[in-house]
Amino acid sequence: MKRFAAILAALALVPALSGGAQASSDNVSAMFDYHISDAFIQSLGEPAQIGAKATATLGGDHVRVVGSGTFNSAAGNATGGGTFVHTNATDGIVGFGTWTATSLTSFTSYGCGLRGGAPFPANLCGGLATMKVHISATVVNPALGHVETDAILVVECKLGTPPATAHEGIKLDGRPLAPNFDMTNDSGNGETLFISRSHSGG
Repeated sequence: MKRFAAILAALALVPALSGGAQASSDNVSAMFDYHISDAFIQSLGEPAQIGAKATATLGGDHVRVVGSGTFNSAAGNATGGGTFVHTNATDGIVGFGTWTATSLTSFTSYGCGLRGGAPFPANLCGGLATMKVHISATVVNPALGHVETDAILVVECKLGTPPATAHEGIKLDGRPLAPNFDMTNDSGNGETLFISRSHSGG
């Protein structure tokens, strides 16, 4: 994973999020900001972000997701949202719209302050977050017009000490009204990031 060529700029861009403490990866608070292939990630010197992409194993459709928000891993709540575009296997547009986070199902931390085993800004973290989201979409192929449904969004960031099976990006399960985009397309143009809002310890 390509990760933040100008990463130290993050400390200047998000000073309020760092809490001023340099904590070990197992002392991060329960409060996080999340970023999915958005302008904030691009502002850190990353490649142009065009949406975190996932593919449906069954059928080959694709989805690209952009968004940001916050979650509390202790309380299980989540805020924020973003946009998405659903295309078929030949890149024809199926639908597009917005998504809104409604709750956090789970969060597994991969730790903070590490990149590939090397020291890193302590408030930048990796992990695996699963959120419930509400989708508002316009379906154009077939021409169904406006539809709404609930879905499951998985966001994974490979900072910290991720398992070997980790993939940078997202998955989105919109069944039964939309495909299960169950295969993450790991690329530098669809990166993700968790930012710890505060640290404890030292």
